[in-house]
Amino acid sequence: MDVENQKVVNRGSGAYPYRRSLWLVFLVIVCSLAVQQPPVFGQQDRPENEVTKLADDVYLFRHQFHQAIFITTPKGAIVTDPISADAAAWLKAEIKKYSDQPVRYVIYSHHHNDHITGGSVFADTATFVSHAAARPKILQAGDSQTPVPDLTFTDRMFIDLGGKHVELIYTGRNHSDNSLVVLLPENKLLFAVDFIPVETVAYRTMRSDYPDDWIESLKQVEQLDFEALVPGHGRVGKKEHARMFRGYLEDLRAAVNEHVQKGASLEEVKKTVQLPKYEQWQRYADWFPENVEGMYRYLSQQREGVR
Repeated sequence: MDVENQKVVNRGSGAYPYRRSLWLVFLVIVCSLAVQQPPVFGQQDRPENEVTKLADDVYLFRHQFHQAIFITTPKGAIVTDPISADAAAWLKAEIKKYSDQPVRYVIYSHHHNDHITGGSVFADTATFVSHAAARPKILQAGDSQTPVPDLTFTDRMFIDLGGKHVELIYTGRNHSDNSLVVLLPENKLLFAVDFIPVETVAYRTMRSDYPDDWIESLKQVEQLDFEALVPGHGRVGKKEHARMFRGYLEDLRAAVNEHVQKGASLEEVKKTVQLPKYEQWQRYADWFPENVEGMYRYLSQQREGVR
């Protein structure tokens, strides 16, 4: 309804100006609520599974909030984290749209089951690869949907398939003690899961993490030759984001350690420590206090000689 026209129609009546005011107030409230509502796209309408081309024969696979990459070659496909049984089944069918060759390798980024479950879907044709430290943990978990790695390595491993060269590199402990990165030198692309989030704080209380090693691990990543950074969650970034996240961990460590050295309690530290520089990063509002808690726990244990 045209508000101006409504004003003209109602002009000249003693009762209508009051109703007109109520109507205008109603319109203001409705418009205000409409502006505040988040966009529907990206929530209800976003597909559960999605494939996006990153480079020639290199694709990003997203399942809900998890991501992996796959590479097609004339001799077969290379897949990273299957994510889940449902995700892997969908991906296997989807890959057939891009290649008539089977999946030859499945690479596990680390042992956490929210990324590597479902590999059994590819077990009929694929060889499974992980860092050496991941294998015993996967074996111990005993999940029938997650095949135990056939091939493992400690520092570096190379996969050459159908003219594609892929490097698997271990840069030390970080989010786990067995996280590897997948480097595609030809495309200057790096796939790194959970330990290099793009302008996002660390996950919750960092229970499985090694903060000091993590900082050193990121320094090693910064020495690699790549431009595009593909994380296990969130938007694709660039090499600079590895340095930015290292800066975040260093700033967090320094801020928390100042109070740990003074003998402050956890609650005191959580109330005191803030890093305004990173307030615009994803999950700062809800996960930053937990990051402080995780760093406090780590530094307190380190101070006591526990870790």
